[in-house]
Amino acid sequence: MIRKYMLLAFLPLCLWACTEDEIQPYHGEQYLRFQPLEDSEQENIAVSFNNYPTNDEIVVKIGLELIGIPFEKDTPYKVTVVNDEVKEGDIPNALPENYRLPESPVFKAGMTEDVLEVVLVKTDNLKEDVKLRLQLESNEHFAGSMPLFDQMEIVFNNVISPPLWWKGDVIKLFLGTYSRKKYVDFVTFSGISDFGALSTAEKRQAALEFKYYVAANNIMDKDDKTGEEFPMVIPVD
Repeated sequence: MIRKYMLLAFLPLCLWACTEDEIQPYHGEQYLRFQPLEDSEQENIAVSFNNYPTNDEIVVKIGLELIGIPFEKDTPYKVTVVNDEVKEGDIPNALPENYRLPESPVFKAGMTEDVLEVVLVKTDNLKEDVKLRLQLESNEHFAGSMPLFDQMEIVFNNVISPPLWWKGDVIKLFLGTYSRKKYVDFVTFSGISDFGALSTAEKRQAALEFKYYVAANNIMDKDDKTGEEFPMVIPVD
């Protein structure tokens, strides 16, 4: 009987202790990590200036996540570039002239997620893939990052080729045979770089507007191999 009373007396102490633990504020250190890519099998962010023919720069936005209590004010964090030793067959490191990082990046106050903006710069040397590997580092505000989430790699180039969506019905029904000049003229006129993401109705409307523009301005096409000019044909009806 005495043992029973002792257990009953101890139970409120346990409940009180648990309640005290639950309401204790978090006093641990803050960590920063890159958000996982949407495609879990994707190893890097792939970008081609070929898909943005009128752009000399592309802004890549990389998601960041805070582990810990949000900061009360904008807080500096540290990100560096990792230049790997390049062996035969490896993707070479991007040159400093091909990218810009923010000089003093900060994680916004009151937030658990933020974005790091990296500017890629088109130059003549991007005729093959190059890689830009970023590393989150510790500083006086962040204790560090997490394994597997402390690095992010961007692979980019300016390899001239037809965009992946320029095939099939795009050729037969909307824009006709691909040429680099037609592609650049279309993107410049319409502002649409990913025609393949449009609905069928949107594709037809965009192609019709481009067709009228071509006819009204007597826009010529150019053969990619010979450089010969000829009237531009847009088959959409």
